[in-house]
Amino acid sequence: MAILMEQLERGLKQITIGEAERSANSVVPQQSNLHVAPREKTAALKMDFGACYVPHHDEDAFFVHLRAGIVAVADGVGGCRKRGADAGAFARALVRHALDVVNTDGCKTINPSNLLRKAYAEAARRFTPGASTAVVASFRGATLRWAYVGDSGFAVFRGGRVVRRSRPQQHRFNCPYQLRATGGDGVGDAAVGEMQVAEGDVVVVGTDGLFDNLFDHELQWMVRKGAEMGLNPQVMAEEIAAAAYTASRSTAPSPYSVESARNYVKDGKEMHYGGKIDDITVVVAYVVPKHS
Repeated sequence: MAILMEQLERGLKQITIGEAERSANSVVPQQSNLHVAPREKTAALKMDFGACYVPHHDEDAFFVHLRAGIVAVADGVGGCRKRGADAGAFARALVRHALDVVNTDGCKTINPSNLLRKAYAEAARRFTPGASTAVVASFRGATLRWAYVGDSGFAVFRGGRVVRRSRPQQHRFNCPYQLRATGGDGVGDAAVGEMQVAEGDVVVVGTDGLFDNLFDHELQWMVRKGAEMGLNPQVMAEEIAAAAYTASRSTAPSPYSVESARNYVKDGKEMHYGGKIDDITVVVAYVVPKHS
């Protein structure tokens, strides 16, 4: 651990984090306009995955299905906790039902938006309490597809630079789009898309516990240095999660505090300083030759 963290400007310290795949919860906005030049066709590709979960309230849930090339991440909305509900219940239900669909359908091509729709329908049918944001990503051939609702999201790195980044869907600051059994937003509001990836690309999927605490330039630095050092995706996921954890407890500026300041000026709301303490889920995928 902490192979990269010692070199970050924040002076991040080594920490102990949870296991990459916890049996309890890992039943397991628009994209940027940056143009990505197409690459020449290469050999068949696959993704090698690593994952890390650092709980706080323990309301995130995720799974990685290696054979199907599917990642699903969900984040229970903490406001439900304040109303006495199990804030993680809907996130766990989404992930559990999505995994059931994948296991039933096998490894054939699965559309992330359809998978999210089916998982949501089952969770809502059972009147599961709580609410959740969610992101589903799939990889098949050389195509990455996604569907997400709220501020769980992803970033794609090429040559250590972000070439595609999800943008949070929010009604207002700190109020993301969210799925719930009744009311809330709908799966029809999901941001969907796809792009071609190439050997050497890195895909990072996570909850807002990651993206609220690490700036894109910090993630770029970690991905680039990790690739130079030959870190495998599991170690990379652990390093990124550790960095987000430490940043969440720092008084240094964070993406969350920057947005808070903007909204403080605009709306006169209480301003937040430093990182945001939260559950942190990180999934890292390396695009590699299929037979490597």
